[in-house]
Amino acid sequence: MKKILYLTLEVSSDTKKVLEEIKNDGYNATMISSGSLHHAFDDLPEERHFFSLRQVEKAQNNESVLGLFVVSEDKLEHLKEVIRKNTDNFKKIKGFMFSRDIEDYEGSI
Repeated sequence: MKKILYLTLEVSSDTKKVLEEIKNDGYNATMISSGSLHHAFDDLPEERHFFSLRQVEKAQNNESVLGLFVVSEDKLEHLKEVIRKNTDNFKKIKGFMFSRDIEDYEGSI
């Protein structure tokens, strides 16, 4: 069964390093620029809202990033451990993660 892990991290000087470590460990994700609700009604930035891990350095002015990782069930706990280790259990970089079952999955990625 496939799982989806949602990861939100505040953008800081260490965020790119954490995401690179996750990528170097063999994981890929869709990354979305995001922000908190208190900024939801501000003027929309003219920057892209979707980008790859290689483009995360462009997110320096954004408040946070949301990563969507689709992984097999047997890889989920390892991915979570990689995230915990590289964020120091979300002490070095604030954020959170949670996962859900994917009931229906098709694709080549």
